[in-house]
Amino acid sequence: MKSQFAVRVLAALGMLALSTGLAQAGDGGKPSPLTSFFVCHSINGSSANKTVDLQSPVFGPDRQSVKIGNGTLACAWAKLFTSGNSGAPAEEVVPNPEGTLEQLKCYSVAVARKTSGPGAYNVTDALFASTLPTVGTVGNQFPLGTENGVQATELRIICGPANYFR
Repeated sequence: MKSQFAVRVLAALGMLALSTGLAQAGDGGKPSPLTSFFVCHSINGSSANKTVDLQSPVFGPDRQSVKIGNGTLACAWAKLFTSGNSGAPAEEVVPNPEGTLEQLKCYSVAVARKTSGPGAYNVTDALFASTLPTVGTVGNQFPLGTENGVQATELRIICGPANYFR
């Protein structure tokens, strides 16, 4: 069960990280340094029902015919602050101090459980569209899909900029 969750998390975050490069993908794309932390909550998303080929210069090998399943995480940018529990004033944590980090590293979190999550959302994204947008698609031709009533529950993960190297 934990390994399935980990695979889903990595898939979702890979898409999140790769989306940074899509804005510049006309020339093959180069990722931009990430400038934020992200917090991710569990969701009950429906299947995107798409199959894609995947290329990752960091975590190869390339894969063909990758089936995209249910949405499992909702991630959004966030600011982190040093904990104010010690009596010192909280200070904002800088996510990418040198401006060179282009990938994400995610951490599990320990937080008091709430009986209710953040609520239900309508979610618009490119993978839920009837047709996947491709490089060169611009303006009103950019197809997006909307999924209604996605329920977000507990905070699961915090991700921050990182670099992977060998």
